[in-house]
Amino acid sequence: MTAADFQKQPRGSYAFDFWQCGKRVETPLGIFTVEFQMLGKSDTNPPDEEMVRRATELVRYAEDHGDYILDIVFGYYLFAAETPNWLEMFETPRGLSRDKISAYLRGDRTLVVSRDLDWSEPYDSAIYIVPLWDEEHALTLACCDGGITTVNDSAFILEAGVLRCR
Repeated sequence: MTAADFQKQPRGSYAFDFWQCGKRVETPLGIFTVEFQMLGKSDTNPPDEEMVRRATELVRYAEDHGDYILDIVFGYYLFAAETPNWLEMFETPRGLSRDKISAYLRGDRTLVVSRDLDWSEPYDSAIYIVPLWDEEHALTLACCDGGITTVNDSAFILEAGVLRCR
């Protein structure tokens, strides 16, 4: 993967510049888009080598650990199922099996490397997934050092398959 694989996208209503890769990543959850986001207000520079390195690492992680990402998403579904009427409110059936959960995710699954030169740590890598039963909160799986470190900014465990954030 190189910076040339990414094309700058029209900003539209976004408050930041972003670039998308033509390559899509196939996982057990479906296809992911790879994206760079320049979050600093004055950062209109193209992607740099650190972003490319992180994107390559993130793609490799998603390809090699897609089942674990699926476990986390399914664990989030099981967590939501513990709340009476929650799934029904969003027309999501109860009792879904792990292999059926991807049909209840929005199609805009994204692997994102962001850069904000005003941050003390200017780079961030994350996997974004939006479950139809919780579009407002979605799932942000922060990735660092070759693994998922937090879910929605919290430490987490899978307890008997259920996602528990601490």
